[in-house]
Amino acid sequence: MPRISRTILHHLFATANYARLRGKNRFQLSAKQKMENSQSAFRKLPDLRQPDMIIALAGWSDAAQVATGTVLYLARTLDATKFAQIEGDQFYDFSTTRPEVTIDRGVINSLQLPHNSLFYWKNRKADRDLVFFHGIEPHFHWQKFVDTILDSASNLQVRRIYALGGLYDNVPHTMEPRISGVVNKTDLLAVLKKHNIEPINYRGPSSLHGFLLSSCAQRNMEAISLWGHAPFYVRVETNPMVCLGLVRKLTELMEIEIDLTELIKAGEYLQDMLNRLLADSEELQLYIKKLEEQYEIEGIGPREPSPGADRIIREVEDFLRNQRQKGETE
Repeated sequence: MPRISRTILHHLFATANYARLRGKNRFQLSAKQKMENSQSAFRKLPDLRQPDMIIALAGWSDAAQVATGTVLYLARTLDATKFAQIEGDQFYDFSTTRPEVTIDRGVINSLQLPHNSLFYWKNRKADRDLVFFHGIEPHFHWQKFVDTILDSASNLQVRRIYALGGLYDNVPHTMEPRISGVVNKTDLLAVLKKHNIEPINYRGPSSLHGFLLSSCAQRNMEAISLWGHAPFYVRVETNPMVCLGLVRKLTELMEIEIDLTELIKAGEYLQDMLNRLLADSEELQLYIKKLEEQYEIEGIGPREPSPGADRIIREVEDFLRNQRQKGETE
């Protein structure tokens, strides 16, 4: 899968700040700081005001890193503070999600197991703070994992939970990124309507989002799942154009302001790359035109790519890979 830019996106998603946010710099905890449920560890429970919690999990429901990219951008830009970690030894198959090891000159220095991190941000302009949950969709014990998240949310007196997702869809990159939503209470449909978020129609396999929203309903907690629809033919590691659409929708929902400069630049870079290919490929032009015509008339929901999609995907991937290789040799 091609990366987009050695400069813009590397700076955006691989800085030292993001390494901190991803939990690479582990903190030491004393026995007294361990929670009763050993899979969680808290530094200190922050004192927050009517916080909302934003959740993003890498894995099946994170196409083009739309969900995790959005949370990482928000957390980094707002300079969120890490305060808790959920260890993953009982939730993950390590033969699938491998631990990370650091070896320096033949000496093993560290072993980092898959884990999940929580951060908080205090809003100085309003009495609505934020909690960010960044992690990995578990392989085992889904209900226990969800209960751990929601117990933390209850302890923090979280007002509403936003669970983010990304999916590949039959949509064009030339149009505004499509953002759809799912709620766990009918009265929350008014929130979607107010912010021009279309309710999704879907029936099929579920991600952890289904467990999460159902469990929230059982606990009488408000929960909204927001999904960014990424063009199926743009198989990049991170799609900043869709991340930008999701960030804008979240800041609108929570009435906060955030610097979007880096994300806009990254999106423009990807847009420019795709437009170069579009100008030289008559087949892609016809395909995109068909997607644009369908964009406004079809209902919301994941749609299968049209015939010939595999060829389009290969063409775009090859082009982006070649552009990257050219950049590396310049």
